[in-house]
Parts: sequence; C-alpha cells; structure tokens
Amino acid sequence: MLLKALLSAPETLRAMRSPARAYLYGSACMGAASAVTMTFLARWLNLLGTTKTEIGTFQSLDSWGKVAVALPAAFVLARRPARGVFMTSALVAGLVYFCLPFLPNLRWMYAANFVAGLAMTVHYVAIAPFLFRHTDDKDRAEVFSLAEAARTMAAVVGAGLAGFAVAQLEVPMGSEAEATSIVVSGAGGFALLAALFYSRIQDPEPSMGGGQRILPVLRKNVGLLGRFAAPQFLIATGAGFCIPFLPTYFQERFAVPADGWGFLFAAGQVLMTLGFLLTPVALQRFGFVKSMVLIELASLPFFLMLAFTTSLPIAMFAFLMRGALMNATHPILKNLMMQATPAGVREIQTGVNATLWGVGWVIGPLLAGRVLDTTGNDYSVLMCTTVGFYVAAATLTFLLLRSVEARVQVEARAREPQGAPA
Repeated sequence: MLLKALLSAPETLRAMRSPARAYLYGSACMGAASAVTMTFLARWLNLLGTTKTEIGTFQSLDSWGKVAVALPAAFVLARRPARGVFMTSALVAGLVYFCLPFLPNLRWMYAANFVAGLAMTVHYVAIAPFLFRHTDDKDRAEVFSLAEAARTMAAVVGAGLAGFAVAQLEVPMGSEAEATSIVVSGAGGFALLAALFYSRIQDPEPSMGGGQRILPVLRKNVGLLGRFAAPQFLIATGAGFCIPFLPTYFQERFAVPADGWGFLFAAGQVLMTLGFLLTPVALQRFGFVKSMVLIELASLPFFLMLAFTTSLPIAMFAFLMRGALMNATHPILKNLMMQATPAGVREIQTGVNATLWGVGWVIGPLLAGRVLDTTGNDYSVLMCTTVGFYVAAATLTFLLLRSVEARVQVEARAREPQGAPA
C-alpha cells in the first residue's frame, strides 16, 4: 500500500491543474518556514531564560491571531480570488519571521507572533476551498493528501537544515541562543519564496457570486458548521496543551542538542508525509469518519509513552508515531468538509474551524505553561491531559459526522451516470 501511494504521487502531481500545482510549490516553502519556527522558537526562548508561562503566552499569541482574523478572512475569501490572499499572507509571515529574533523585548515578540498568526490563518482558510475548486471527484483525495505531504516533506528539509545550521553557527556566534536567532530569522526567506510561487496562481472565480448574500447561507448551515468545528476544538485544545512544549520536553528530560532535535523533528515530518500519502487507502477501506476515529485513537498509546518514559529511544519512537498518526487525519477531514459544505460556505467552514482551533491553541499553551511552572516541569500531566481531550474528540467525531458522511455518499451516487458500474 505504501509503495503504491509513493509511486502514484508523481502521476498525481503531473495531472494536477496549473493553479493547484503552483499552490503546491508555494505551500512547500511555507511548510519549511513553519517547521523552522515550530522547531526552534520555544527552544530559543527557553535558552534565553524565559519562563514556561511566558513561552506559553508567546505561543498563544499566534493563536490569538487565528481567533481574530479567521472569520473575517472567511467572509472576504468567499468573494475574492485566492492568489492575492496567498501572496499577502506569505509576504507578511516572511517579514515577521525575518525580524522577530531582533526585536528589543518580549512584548514586541508577542506582537510579532500575533501578526504571524494573522497571516498564517488567512493562508489556512484559503487552502481547502481553493483546492476543492481546482480538483474533481476522481482526483480530490489524492490531491488533498499530496498537498499535505508536500508541505511536510519541505518541513523535513527546513527542520533538518535548521538543526544543522544551529550546530554549525553555535561556536562562531558564541552561543546556541545567538545561532538559533539567526536560523529563525532565515525562516522568513522560505515564506518570501512562497510568495513568488503564489504569484503564478490563476484563480479568477470567487466561490460566491456578487449577487449572493453570505449571512443567510451561513444561518442555514450553522448546524453543519458546528458538527465539524466541535471535535476540532477539542483536538486543538489537547494539542495546544503539549505540542508547543515538545522542544523543551526533549531539551530538559533528555538533554537533546539543537541539531539532534532538528533531525528528530525532520524525521517526524517524513513519517507524517507517509501518513498523508496513505490517507486515500484508508478512505477506500474505512470511509471518512471511521478513518479519522481509528487514526486518532491509535495515536493515544504514544502520548502515554511520552508521558512516562525515561528512555530517549522510546521517547523518539513515540514522538515519531504520534505525529504521523494524528496529522494523517487532516486531508481526510478537509476532503469530507469541502464535499459536505455548499459553495459559498466552504470558506466560512474553514474560518469557523480555524477560529475554534485558535481558541484551543490559546487555552492549551497558557494553561500548560502554568502547569509546568507549578509542577516542576512535570510533562506527564500535559501528555495525559492531551489524551483525555483526544478521546473526547474521537467520540464526538463519530457521533456528529456519521450522518454527514452518509449524506455525502448518497449525493455522490446520485451524480454517477445512469448505468455506471456499482
């Protein structure tokens, strides 16, 4: 199955429409930029002597940006082509990351991370509706999974290069903190390169025509919006409770150096990529909802390993498997969400999801930072709390989305030509 998925990826890329392919290249650059910042920002702040509460606050400011802009961006994107949106978000994110390590104090860094959250959220809200417009039923699952895989493979390169660069610059720069600040700034270059690829996108048609009103359509579909958003809020809160502190977890529990952490993160992205490429196989065998629930539940033992192990090899294995499994649900969710949501509401759906995702990532890091400061850095509390949130999310996914999947399947059969083979 894995070999088949890998071999089909080049064919899927060649068959993609030109706008989707241009997006793919730009998204890969954005994935590399995000990998560098996700891998080293928390570790860098820890090296500067910042408290866990302050690190949690810093991480949450990115999510406050999501909360602030996701729904307004969704309303705009329902009536605007995606090209300018992708370009602007990449340019803003690139400039923020370039300048962030050189800002004079933590408050300025808070503000910068808030702006980065704004830019990355606008980018996120645009992705799924854009890909839906530029795919059809027969290739949609493959394109959605390849889009996620391309981003994570670029993250492999970004994280690996960043870890190597920190290790090489540590001596000439005088400290790991100084070397990391240079590498984090370099992440901005990846995002600026993404803007060049996005400038080649041709996406002239907005999702909703100028004569349509958004609010009546939104009110009509509020129940559907909630069915997708509620489980994602629980997942986001659980993820926000421990994912931002994984760099400090490996730094403090196992004394993993900068280059070792960079390569470990890169290895995680490789497995995540393989997970994305296998999602069409999971869809064929289990369908949308069962695939998501089974994948989410399968990740939980690895969180418990991270919580209680004192062995670095076991912790590394658990880290790699956790990331590969949990993130594999993303293309499955986006595919079902776009098929179930009518035109003109797709951007709103991603906006609602991004808003609640942002709220979860505000709550998670803020609480987790305080938990670490008050428990003497007891990371097991974070991991076990995350497990609880994920169990609740998997249950809610099963209860709320089964009927949605059934409706999508009925509509798909209705679109099949008369006399088509079953």
